[in-house]
Amino acid sequence: MHDYYHLLGIPRSASPAVVKLAFEGRMRALSDPAYAASPEEKAREERLLKEALVTLSVAAKRGPYDAKLADFESARPAEAPGRPGWAVPVVVASVIALAAGGFWTINAREKERVRLEEERVAMEKEAARRRSEAEEERIRELTARQEASTQASRERGEALRMQRERAEYERWKRTQEYQSRYTDSVRQNQERNAALEKQREEERIRRDEETRRRQAQVEVERQKRYLHQQEQEEERVRAERHYRAQREAQEKEYRRMLEERQRQLQQQR
Repeated sequence: MHDYYHLLGIPRSASPAVVKLAFEGRMRALSDPAYAASPEEKAREERLLKEALVTLSVAAKRGPYDAKLADFESARPAEAPGRPGWAVPVVVASVIALAAGGFWTINAREKERVRLEEERVAMEKEAARRRSEAEEERIRELTARQEASTQASRERGEALRMQRERAEYERWKRTQEYQSRYTDSVRQNQERNAALEKQREEERIRRDEETRRRQAQVEVERQKRYLHQQEQEEERVRAERHYRAQREAQEKEYRRMLEERQRQLQQQR
């Protein structure tokens, strides 16, 4: 059974993020041309690394794997078979060689792990720096947006204030114009009424004068008619007197002529 933790060079308490960082570091190491391994070994190790990533990154797979790994490690010493005496030096030599190789591998993996940890810390710092810059940028944008909103609100308020003042001024101006027109209208009405009153007074005076003139003329005509009637009456009286005088004279002459005729007749007798 493969120990994926040992393969990736990470502790068993490593988080999925650390697992992923270790996997990426190991993959970069495999792709390095200086890595001393055959293509088959690289392919096998790459396959194991991918299996380790899939197993340790998914909690549903990592739990059963940790249990199987613990069972495997606890059962491994009891299952070791007995070896003959001649194999002990070989085993010791193999163990020493494996220990040296393991030490080198562990050392290399520890260095890789340290490098991966440094890269992770650097990446976290870079991510934190980017988040900080993004937060600062967001704060600057929010501040700029708030300032723009405040400026826009101030401009709208100023525009509304100017609009209200303009409306009040226009209303005051219309009121003044209305009062002025009303005053002019009242004055014109008063002047018109005064002119009409004056005209009516002049017309009344003219009518009164015309009436007096007509009355005087009528009186003069009446007096003329009266005087004419008086003259006619006097003329009639004079004519009547003259007629009576003529008649009396004629009667007197007729009586004289009668008397003269009678005397002649008497003389002739």
